[in-house]
Amino acid sequence: MNAGTGVATRRARRLGGRLGGRLGGVDAARAVAVLGMVMVHFGPTPAPDTALGDLYGVTHGRASVLFAFLAGVGVALLAAGRPGGSARRPAGVRGRLLLRAVLLLPLGLWLQELDHGVLVILQFYALYFVFAALVFALPDLWLLAGAVSSLLGGALVYLVAETAAPGWFAAYPAAIGDPPERIARDLLLSGAYPLATWAAPLLVGLWVGRRDLSSPATLWWMLGAGLAVAGAAAFVGPDGTSGFAGLLTAEPHGQMPLWTLGSIGSGCAVLGAALLLVGWLPGLTWPLVATGQMALTVYVGHLLLLDSYAGLVRRESVPEAFLTVGIFFSIVACACAVWRATLSRGPLEYAFAAPWWALERVLGHLGQGRKVRRGPAARGEGGESGT
Repeated sequence: MNAGTGVATRRARRLGGRLGGRLGGVDAARAVAVLGMVMVHFGPTPAPDTALGDLYGVTHGRASVLFAFLAGVGVALLAAGRPGGSARRPAGVRGRLLLRAVLLLPLGLWLQELDHGVLVILQFYALYFVFAALVFALPDLWLLAGAVSSLLGGALVYLVAETAAPGWFAAYPAAIGDPPERIARDLLLSGAYPLATWAAPLLVGLWVGRRDLSSPATLWWMLGAGLAVAGAAAFVGPDGTSGFAGLLTAEPHGQMPLWTLGSIGSGCAVLGAALLLVGWLPGLTWPLVATGQMALTVYVGHLLLLDSYAGLVRRESVPEAFLTVGIFFSIVACACAVWRATLSRGPLEYAFAAPWWALERVLGHLGQGRKVRRGPAARGEGGESGT
């Protein structure tokens, strides 16, 4: 290997593996989640009952759960801090999460008003971050207990509420102009991705994010166990059931335990596979990693595209949908790779990070000012500098 090739390989490994303390495989898995959502939104839903249709429809009901699962993984990595360094202070982690929630909530509710025909997830993501700010420091056992409670208890609450107040669930999705109580009910229980049932993938993601994701044994275990759980849930779950028998359904977005559990399993398998693949082929997978690092920009961009030019990308035929999604995602991945080669964040990622950077800067200046003012008095009193 010559010197130039060696430098390129080392650069690819750095970019594909860890960048800014983040595991590149997590970003690659996030890109897969975005790709799955694009497939659902661009193609026929539900897909026709054919072999090709079944292949295309495999992301339906799974991509969004993968998104929520990776939110939990990301929070765990955020709390852990940079590899080899100390964990971040809980107050700083909570501050970041709450600020993201404050920014995501109006964005998601505004996007829901547009004419794209999509059930937007960003406003629910905001609530997930608020919830994560409350629970991210809990012990592992508590996280898993909470996931089980959401998986079973949340589904039961959802089913009882749907039976008692069907009008809540038949209504249009909440948007930015709706009353606060209507928005809160949508986010907590009656919407497309309610916290009552979607806390489960978030909490499992938090637990998974605390594992040693650099260990091949862990990653192979995630891949194998995830596929086994997903397969078992799909095999056991019936379709078309109603009433309390609906607890056994595995239909996508039914909010019932088997569908949620199976989707968490497939999400775990995707993450394990993505981490392994990025470790083996860091340079080749770099466009996928870059896309995942700009997931917010890509997600919002595809909604704006659907709002303005739906006829350009929306397809009713599965072969045409495969072709359209392939072209769209190839262009997006190349654009993200070029962008990330020169800039550290995507445009919306910059916009969401800037308020926290500004707040840290202000607080840093205030803290230094207090130290300067308190320093002489502290040294005069006890010979120690102020803290």
